[in-house]
Amino acid sequence: MVRAYFQRSAMAVAASLFLIGSVPGVLAQDAGDDSVVATVNGKEITAGEFDFIADQLGQQTQQMTPEQRKETLTTMLVNMELVSQAATKQGLDQSESFKKQVEFLKKRALQTEFFRKNVDEAITDADLQAVYDEQIGALPVRQQVKARHILVKTEDEAKDIIKELDGGADFAELAKEKSTGPSGAQGGDLGYFGQGQMVPAFEAAAFALEKGKYSEEPVKSDFGWHVILVEDKRDAPKPTLESVKDNLRAFVAQQKFQTLLDDLRKEADVKIPE
Repeated sequence: MVRAYFQRSAMAVAASLFLIGSVPGVLAQDAGDDSVVATVNGKEITAGEFDFIADQLGQQTQQMTPEQRKETLTTMLVNMELVSQAATKQGLDQSESFKKQVEFLKKRALQTEFFRKNVDEAITDADLQAVYDEQIGALPVRQQVKARHILVKTEDEAKDIIKELDGGADFAELAKEKSTGPSGAQGGDLGYFGQGQMVPAFEAAAFALEKGKYSEEPVKSDFGWHVILVEDKRDAPKPTLESVKDNLRAFVAQQKFQTLLDDLRKEADVKIPE
């Protein structure tokens, strides 16, 4: 339910944060460290530049060792500088195509900085708590059951198993011996599950049983015939604030950014021809 709620906002997030990237991506480190990591034809490449590109490509280098990461990023910066110098010698920095790209990237960088300053840094723990309380804390309590089952091919087989249970047979041992389902080896243990996780007929029968009771009549599904034992019932635990914090932060960021965009549009003279 929680995942579905945030998925409904996915399109809005994508539209509002277009060209900004994910929240971690905009938290680029300050390229202020001027210690030199490489020199290309006299042009120094600083640690600040290294840290900046490392932050931008963080996810792509996560699986590398520190040595591999350093070598890869340094090589990338050196190659960029080599190509940049060659392109400048060819006068490509004066082309209209280059100027358009620079202008576009400048706007993108400004948008990123605007987001960082006015949205990301403006999100507080109180914002996250408020959305959690409203959207998750207020969700209705849903019940879960902990059950075992024995799956067989025919109704008669299921009825025979019920007779054995009536005679005092152990449910888990019968499941290991006779169940054709994948949980048979674990004594038919299905663990806890909530509504909507099992096929309808099985779910209805399981939730109708009292704790400690097994089905008195076989339950039919597309898989065969079931005998069900309900071992426990409980209220489903809600996700913690910490476990959904990233989703909450993205949702709050979208809300804040959209509000800022709306305000900017109200104050601006925007004309879009038909």
